[in-house]
Amino acid sequence: MKKKNELNLIKGGTYYYITLIMCLIVFLGAVAVLISAFNRLMLQHDEKLSGEISNLVSEKMSNSILFLTDSAKNVSSVLSAQDFETPEEVYSQLQTTEDSNFVSIGFIDDEDNLYASETEKIEFEKWNLLDTAKLASPVSISFPYRSTRFGQPVITLFTDFQYNGSHEGYMFMTYLFGTLQDVAETETLSNDIEIWLMDAKSANIIQCIGYDEHASGSWANAYLAMQNINAESREDYDKWYAKMLSGESSAAVSYAIEDIYYSQSYATIEYMPGWYVVVRIPGKALSATMKTFRNYVLIFLFVLMLVVIILISNLYMAGKRDNYILGQLSINDPLTGVMNRRAFDLAAEKMLGSSKDSAMIFFDVDYFKQVNDNFGHDIGDKVLIAFSDILKKNFSELGLVSRYGGDEFVVLVRMDSVDKITDSLKKSLDDVHAINLEEYCKDSKEKVKNLEESRNFTISFSAGAAKYPRDAATLSGLQKCADIAVYTVKERGRNSYLWYSPTFHK
Repeated sequence: MKKKNELNLIKGGTYYYITLIMCLIVFLGAVAVLISAFNRLMLQHDEKLSGEISNLVSEKMSNSILFLTDSAKNVSSVLSAQDFETPEEVYSQLQTTEDSNFVSIGFIDDEDNLYASETEKIEFEKWNLLDTAKLASPVSISFPYRSTRFGQPVITLFTDFQYNGSHEGYMFMTYLFGTLQDVAETETLSNDIEIWLMDAKSANIIQCIGYDEHASGSWANAYLAMQNINAESREDYDKWYAKMLSGESSAAVSYAIEDIYYSQSYATIEYMPGWYVVVRIPGKALSATMKTFRNYVLIFLFVLMLVVIILISNLYMAGKRDNYILGQLSINDPLTGVMNRRAFDLAAEKMLGSSKDSAMIFFDVDYFKQVNDNFGHDIGDKVLIAFSDILKKNFSELGLVSRYGGDEFVVLVRMDSVDKITDSLKKSLDDVHAINLEEYCKDSKEKVKNLEESRNFTISFSAGAAKYPRDAATLSGLQKCADIAVYTVKERGRNSYLWYSPTFHK
């Protein structure tokens, strides 16, 4: 245990494993933070991208509808300039209009009579399209509805129309919803991306693009489609839908269905009030690049961690080699149990290399030769053992204690303050004064000469301290300064201690 306490600068197995565990904890914590940050960034990335796509598609659809309305207004303007006497003539002329975009065309006179096919008349009544026609000023457009005549969703566009002088009616053109649906197509989109048209009030949706190409043009209801949203995402989705109902032009949301995350955005369609373009993107669809980048970063961190472990292992092996060398040098002084000189020099070099402020203290036992001469070497050994125990008690927690040779001892300690070290020196001097030489002599197995003299013989020491790096920046320089301070104490009468000053001269 003494070796371990006195050589606390030499890293052992315990420190190695503690360091490895701390590195692993820090590494795993960093990985967790990194993954969490990347996941947040990917969600933000997908929300932003889905918003940009929905804005783009809504703009393209609005432009497409604008083109259709301009086309309808042109036809209406041309026909209004002609002199028709009856609504039947108007309807007959409309049937000859050539336009590859619309699938049917008709007319409503000023008495709300509908000139169209029988199927269209049924659909007008079913979908209340006459009400939509009366909103034309000069154009109105119906919501998408499924035509029984064409078997797929259509929209009907109305323009006001004048005939036979002062009579006013409405012309209508019906277009396949696919005309708008095709506008949403783009080669850059992933097959996983879904684009819908959604009526905010009813929550009815028409799929334009989706992973199931056969479902394009199909109807559904968002209330039913979103019933399986995970509970923790429900509130966010409801807030998103509330923004649509309140008329906000665009908004985005992220939610989870089972273990799949989606980013979903909507944008208004300028010429279809109440209808919105909705873009939904699964998390896997557009984050592949960011996930790849994240994986590269994780690989780099793992490689970095491996390098750190290798470096720590190399330091540990170097520490073991140092321990082996110190062991070969007989680390401890056999009499006192403190470090010997060679071990101290090696450990001191390491300590100074890792410390900011340190102090070296040289100790000489005063008149030790007289102890040996007057009371014998057995008593002298007991004094040295007692002296080393005092130094260990007062300094070993702060650093290194060594017997440098004979009655010379040296201490190297980390220094928080000069006052703290000075207090330890004062306590050590008091403890040394308390050594009872007479008891040592009485307990000695050998007959001690001058037993009476031991009663009045007080053990003391002379000590000199030097500061690192203030007084010296090397071990040898520090030793020299401490030695000069000891010499000065001896010149002044011994039994004391001094801190080195440049004014001292040996």
